[in-house]
Amino acid sequence: MDFCQLLAERERRWNTRLSLAGLYNCPVLSLTLNIPGPDKNLPGADAALGLLRTELCAAVEAAGGTCVDECQFAGPDGPAWVAAVRMDAMALKHLAVAVEESHFLGRLADADVMDSQGQPVNREHVAGTPNAVEGGAAQGRAPRQCFLCFRPASLCRREGRHSLDELLAVVHRTLRLASENAGQEQACRP
Repeated sequence: MDFCQLLAERERRWNTRLSLAGLYNCPVLSLTLNIPGPDKNLPGADAALGLLRTELCAAVEAAGGTCVDECQFAGPDGPAWVAAVRMDAMALKHLAVAVEESHFLGRLADADVMDSQGQPVNREHVAGTPNAVEGGAAQGRAPRQCFLCFRPASLCRREGRHSLDELLAVVHRTLRLASENAGQEQACRP
């Protein structure tokens, strides 16, 4: 993977998010996958993104929101989806966190929300059970869990608790499940 290409792709996605927020004056939802290691385009990654996108669109629609525009990306950083969504930014982040925590592919999901002013709405801003786990927020949602244990992922990553091979074994199994369930997603209705 070319590092310059990776940075250019991330900048292009960021600029698309800012552009959509400004154009529609509404929050923007961005979905990427948490895939450790240099290869972000593993078999099943597109299927996983499609299933998670479908789940997010259904949650937005069920909450009375509307996806008004969307873009899909493919590149060295893996598949990605960005959508301008007409609904309250905090409510949108709450839905995104709910999908991350409840969907069978949720641990792979990285669903970010930006408000209409281009400011990130972080996981810690979403009301939840207070967290006493090391590395967690004082209020709001617990930090993302490790793929392999119940500790915060950021803590395991920082301490190097698990090898890349161990992490990728879990990711590959999860992506196989996504491939087996592919084709069940429906298009969003902008």
